[in-house]
Amino acid sequence: MTIHVAGTSGRVLKADGGKQAMAGSPAVEPWPEPSGFLLDLVTDTHTDVDSLRRLAETAAVALTGSVGAQIDCAATLASAQRAPIRAANNGRAASLAAAEQDFDDGPLAQVVDSGIPVVVEADGGTFPRWQAYRCRFLDAGYGEVLAVPVRLEAGISCVLAFFAPPGVWFTPEVVGHATWFAGVAGKSLKLALDVRSVRAAGDNLKAVLESRTSIDVACGVIMGRNRCSYPDAFSMLASASTRRSMQVRDVAEGILKNMPRGAPATRFVD
Repeated sequence: MTIHVAGTSGRVLKADGGKQAMAGSPAVEPWPEPSGFLLDLVTDTHTDVDSLRRLAETAAVALTGSVGAQIDCAATLASAQRAPIRAANNGRAASLAAAEQDFDDGPLAQVVDSGIPVVVEADGGTFPRWQAYRCRFLDAGYGEVLAVPVRLEAGISCVLAFFAPPGVWFTPEVVGHATWFAGVAGKSLKLALDVRSVRAAGDNLKAVLESRTSIDVACGVIMGRNRCSYPDAFSMLASASTRRSMQVRDVAEGILKNMPRGAPATRFVD
């Protein structure tokens, strides 16, 4: 069953037979647009896992404040280019997220495909879906789960899974708050991923330039010693790297280190 949630411009799939979505439910106030808000997922983070962990910790704090009870959160980030990565605000939530990924029997895949938040309650009634998943989060001491999609660019998916203690429910107002937060999270996480991608590209370029410089200088040394051309000098380097099972750059740096003044420093002009 799906219900409309005020302020989210979307729906919520309820895995409870609709017990919390009866007609006449009070309307909730819409949350403001998230466009003016960003989370700092870059400062003092070195990997995507670091940023994802900070996101999960911040999300847990945000929903805890909205519900008035401790809410835990796990975040899962996936793309076609690499294996999924996960992070959570504590080990219990992290274990549940890992188990769902391993068994593929929870709501995350549906949230990614549909873009609609999903609530899985302790009492599924006659609703048979996700029973094994439900048993796992009940055994872990939780009473209800809310999965919310985080919108990123095409080919990359992220889902926030919120875990509530027994006796605490994800009401339409709370789902609205979580959806609003996911809007903030999407912009913030995309920025963090883009920044780290640019940094990685810069580091790779620097490594390529340093490697090229070492090879060129070593070829110059070989040319001077053997009175040969650059192609012949490079061929000597390549042959030495094959014989020694080493990279051409490593052979070149070995030659430079044996120079009277050592290897010259690589410099880049800004």
